[in-house]
Amino acid sequence: MTDTALEKLDRAVKAVRELPEEAQEAIAHELMERVSDFSRSHLSDAQREEVRRRLSKPRRYASDDEVRAVLRRYNPAL
Repeated sequence: MTDTALEKLDRAVKAVRELPEEAQEAIAHELMERVSDFSRSHLSDAQREEVRRRLSKPRRYASDDEVRAVLRRYNPAL
């Protein structure tokens, strides 16, 4: 069974509670910095719109034969 993100976070918090206070403070500080990093968008409105546009396009994946053809250019033994 795969744990959810919340289950993983719960386990992590329980583990951190077992650490000395100083370690808990350092981990809490680091976690809040990372949350802040994920919360801020570094993209302009135009960049966000471009991401939305590209994600809305249907995805095209290369077939196995197409991948082999590209690889053969660099290694004909394939």
